[in-house]
Amino acid sequence: MMKKCFKRIIPIILVIVSLLILTGCWNSRELDELGIAVATGIDKNDEGDYIIIVQVINPSEIATDAPTTRPPVSSYTITGKSMFEAFRKLTTKSPRKIYFSQMRLVVIGERLAEEGLMPTLDFLYRDHEFRTSFYVALAKGESVEKMLSVITPYEKIPANKIMNSIKASEEAWASTKGSTIDKVLSALRSPGENPVIGGIELIGADYPLGDNKMNVEHVDAPTKVELDHLAAFKEDRLAGWLTEDQSRGLNFATGDVRSTILHVACKEKGTIGIEIIRTKAGMTGKTNGSSPPKLEISVETEANVGEVACDMDLSNPDTIDYLNKETEKEIKKLIESAVTAAKEDFESDILGAGNVFHRDEPRYWKKVEKEWDEHFKEMDCDIKVQADIRRKGNTTQPIDKKG
Repeated sequence: MMKKCFKRIIPIILVIVSLLILTGCWNSRELDELGIAVATGIDKNDEGDYIIIVQVINPSEIATDAPTTRPPVSSYTITGKSMFEAFRKLTTKSPRKIYFSQMRLVVIGERLAEEGLMPTLDFLYRDHEFRTSFYVALAKGESVEKMLSVITPYEKIPANKIMNSIKASEEAWASTKGSTIDKVLSALRSPGENPVIGGIELIGADYPLGDNKMNVEHVDAPTKVELDHLAAFKEDRLAGWLTEDQSRGLNFATGDVRSTILHVACKEKGTIGIEIIRTKAGMTGKTNGSSPPKLEISVETEANVGEVACDMDLSNPDTIDYLNKETEKEIKKLIESAVTAAKEDFESDILGAGNVFHRDEPRYWKKVEKEWDEHFKEMDCDIKVQADIRRKGNTTQPIDKKG
């Protein structure tokens, strides 16, 4: 009798326990109650207050292909003594609660970057509403508010345009790189590395219709947001901007080049375009007693011949040897320009050399860790590049070669 009662009671207990566990979402919100943020801009004004600009999707404009008079996104701007205050005050501007979990991009102003990124990154990383997969970019030369107000061609959502441009440039040109908040914080927390962040700039800023749909009614939009090069930081403060060649050289040294184009001089006149298709890079730290520390950078790269603008016979092995050596010289020149800028212009270890010595020479690193900036400026650098041209295209001769 007791066994039968026990068998009946067990299912009832399991049901009750399941009901207690499956309590549902106590703070759930319907989609029509939320404003989906895709980009956020952060800067400071003359009074030292934070300026927050949030780019929010207009769902009805994104869902239809029919032309309308409303823009695909709306921007809300607010100021506050702290970031936390400013984000809360957005409720006075937006008719909906702003939802940040789908955010794709954070754009930081130059003034804020010069004062220091750490308070901003701390808030973005600490708040549970923000994911850490969004890209961080730096606005160059113009206000963040203007950057996030431009209606862009091709991509309805301006934040997607910037993000896709970063990804495409990483894949094909290598003068910038996508920096997530995790990467930036990792570099800041490391005593032997300083971060770099990709920049964006406004082209045609004096044109008054960048924030109007008329901007995309031209074949060539008068106002555009384009990628710039890398910004170098010393700790969490902006130290300066790398040039295009310096940015590519840094990416070669750190192994972040997936593909790019180099031009090498022909033996007589003209140039040959070399397509880099694969790279592998490594760094080694060495010390020699009282001598300056030496950083050895090794780069291995595979390439194709993409364009020939001179009279050279690619079927001749000597020609390929020549092109390999010239490609190696060009890559070495780019890396040298990045190393010189890091040591002399910025005095900032954006190469991550300190991490390398921490790994390879731990005893030496313990002695110099606190004064690493000074040792970094005195550091020697030995750059070794090995290039291997794999393919020469559909023809080994220039198409205008006679005979």
